Amino acid sequence: VSNYCQEIRELGFRLEDLISESLGLEKSYIRKVLGDHQQGQHMAVNFYPPCPQPELTYGLPSHTDPNALTILLQDQLVAGLQVLNDGRWVAVNPHPGALVVNVGDQIQVRTYMSSKFV
Repeated sequence: VSNYCQEIRELGFRLEDLISESLGLEKSYIRKVLGDHQQGQHMAVNFYPPCPQPELTYGLPSHTDPNALTILLQDQLVAGLQVLNDGRWVAVNPHPGALVVNVGDQIQVRTYMSSKFV
């Protein structure tokens, strides 16, 4: 788990650099504006046992990710992640070996602000 966390952390840093560059910003822009907040990392492992009546379950309410990036390794048997598309919630089917990367609120706000002041 320790090695996995370290590799995911490095992937996150590389993605932040690439996002910065893709927006025409200095490579280290996102890392600089997030500052010491970059030191934090959170790992969650969720387990949901089989439910005999899944249509009666209620998952998480709709939300955005408040952090910079979410790097998600989905369960291969359960499509638990959904995205809002044209007013409908659509399941994101898991793909073997793939990671899902969600751009969180912190990057959205910081890059929006940079476009206003650069």
